[in-house]
Formats: sequence, structure tokens, C-alpha cells
Amino acid sequence: MHFTWRDQPAPAIQADPNHTAVTATSGPIEGQTLTEDVLAAARALGLDLARQGAAPPHIRTLTITTPDPDAFDAALPEIDLLYREILGGNFGEITLIKGESLSFTAVAHIPPVTEYPVYLDYDAASLSREYSPRVSVPEAAQIMAAWRVDGTAHQKTRTAEISYGPDGAHTIDLYLPQGVKNAPLHVYIHGGYWQALDKKDNAHLCRKIVEAGIAVATLNYPLCPPASIGDIVTDCRAALAHLYKTADQHGYDGDWITISGHSAGGHLVAMLAATHWPQIDPDLPRDLIKGTVSISGLFDLEPLRHIGLNNALRLTEDDARTLSPMLLNLVSNAPFIAAVGGAESEEFRRQSQDYADHWRDRRKDIDYLEMPGLNHFTVVEALADTDSALYKKVVELSKPKA
Repeated sequence: MHFTWRDQPAPAIQADPNHTAVTATSGPIEGQTLTEDVLAAARALGLDLARQGAAPPHIRTLTITTPDPDAFDAALPEIDLLYREILGGNFGEITLIKGESLSFTAVAHIPPVTEYPVYLDYDAASLSREYSPRVSVPEAAQIMAAWRVDGTAHQKTRTAEISYGPDGAHTIDLYLPQGVKNAPLHVYIHGGYWQALDKKDNAHLCRKIVEAGIAVATLNYPLCPPASIGDIVTDCRAALAHLYKTADQHGYDGDWITISGHSAGGHLVAMLAATHWPQIDPDLPRDLIKGTVSISGLFDLEPLRHIGLNNALRLTEDDARTLSPMLLNLVSNAPFIAAVGGAESEEFRRQSQDYADHWRDRRKDIDYLEMPGLNHFTVVEALADTDSALYKKVVELSKPKA
């Protein structure tokens, strides 16, 4: 969250002639803690946008009023994550103004409805629904809020926080199993459409994996915007390389590293599996990764260029091509599992199925795992269910073969 202006109204931005401009507001929010007020304001703003036929990606300017700008600045890293949890990385240009109470007011430009296909047989609205899990799962906001609360509590049990870069966006939480020396390492990468969430938010879902005698590392990475997906891929590669090189220092087995990720994290682990590690650093082994599990992953980014989501991602045609695992060589010779919920959209299921089918013709160790009845959010929670196929697959891959 970056402020373009302070102590002045946001200037009017002329909408394109075929767009409709609307103003949405949270109304005044007060009486709770600052972070609770931010969550309430973001939710109220989202509801008012929807009431007027707009969505978060349509935001062009955001005016934030607060009775204490200094306190707002001091809490900005946490506020940024809370806003993103509700509205993603859709800020537009922001002004911060002192006022009697906290409020968010957004000017949004709604594009015209198009009925012609923009990708496969989907028009823009239909394609957007396919790639909008928060819309298709009514309880999504409650699930993500529970992740934040439970993940924050679980984070207190971490063994160490490891830095692999210049700031808190480049950190890793490490959880070592008790009584196990030199445990194999499983690295988990969170989702959030590259725009939201934090390393702590799904960490509690990996508790049972740690109890199975496997060390777990959860990654932070810079979020879009301002980061690009290419930047995030580069940083995740740096994080994995750092974990490999510092294994002895932190007490896990760097020679047996497996990875998993959910949604955007599922895309990122597929990009890591497509990485030729000696080209990154000649001291890294080609087989650095011993197994990959992509949960509800995105393997072809081209459809995302045609929906409002791309206002935050800023993918070009070249970006979509070079950052789509479907179009890259699967360099890793280790097993790969493309997992997805049976209650997810057709497009999310197609992406995982197509990727598995593409490589299964060439490799015997590529599996497609569809879990009946699970949606885009409950599917990753299967990591915490010791009876689930997902948990069993992750644990099986994460333990070295005798």
C-alpha cells in the first residue's frame, strides 16, 4: 500500500467513454481497534462496490480517512495484508487524509459488458467467474479470516525465522519436528493470487506434517502490486536456494527437499520444478527438488490476462508465455502431483488435469489428484487431515526412500 497523495483529495480521473464511473464507500467505521476497523472498512467497501455492479479490480482511486495518520503509518504492513485479504491488491492510487473516523472511499470505472469470447468459449464475465474462487465460495472470507487467526497462533511455535532478502517479505518460518535429527524438509508456498496472504496463514495446516517427523518451511514473498509475478518467481527460487545452502546451519536435511503450494503457490512450485538450478547457481544440484505437490495450481496464465484480475497482476502476452509452467520444460525428474478440489470451477480443474495429462504422456511419476466435494479453500485444508489422500501423498513424497 503506497500513498500517492497525503492531506489532499484524490484528483478526478476521467473514465473511458465506454466505462461507467461509480463512487463506493465504507461509510465511517469506529469503535474497535485500528486493525478491526480496517477489516470492517474493507468489507463494507467491497459490499458497496458489488451493490453498484463494480468489483475491486475496477478501483482507480482510493481515499482513506483516519483520525490518526501516524498510527495508520505505524501499522501499515499489517493494514496492507488485511486490506489485501478482503480486496486483493486492488488499490488504485491512494490518498491518506486525516478525518474524524476511519473510512475507505473508492472511485471505480466499470468496463462495458462483452458477450464475445475472450478465451476458449468464455466471455469476460464467464471467464472471471471461473477464476474468482471468493465469489463462488460464499464462506471464503470466513475461511481466510480463520486461517489468519489460527496461523498467527501457530506461528508462535516456529523454530526460527530465516531471512533470505532485504525485508519481511523475504522471510521463511521454519518448524522442526521434536526428537528428529536432520529431518527432511518440506517447503510450503501460500496462495492469494500473488496479491495477498502471508507465510503464517496456512502454516497451521502443516502441523500434522511436522508431527510426522518432517521439517516444514513456509515462505513469504513480495506481493503484486508492486511486485510482478516474475519478481515473485525469482524470489521463490532465491528462497529455495537459501534453504538448501543453509540446511546444516538450521538442522534439517538439505539433500531431501520437497515442495507444495496452493493456488498462486501451486503455480510457484510448478515454476520451481521447471527451474534448471545449476543455471541459477553452479553450486546447486539439478535434483534439488525431490517431489512437488501443486494444489489448485495455475499452469497457464493466459486466461488471467483477459479478466479484471490483471489490473493488479499486469501480465503481458510475453509474461503469460514465459511464466506458464504448461509451456515450460518440467526440469525436475522428481514425482509431481497436480491436486485440485472436485467442487472447484471447471477452469481450475482443467488446468490441473491438462498439466498432468501433458506430462503423463512423457513421465510415469506425474499424478492428477481430484478430491471430491472440496472447493478452492477447503482443498488445502486437507493437508491437516491425516486420512486425506493429499496429506498421505505429501508425507510419502517428503520422506526419503529407504
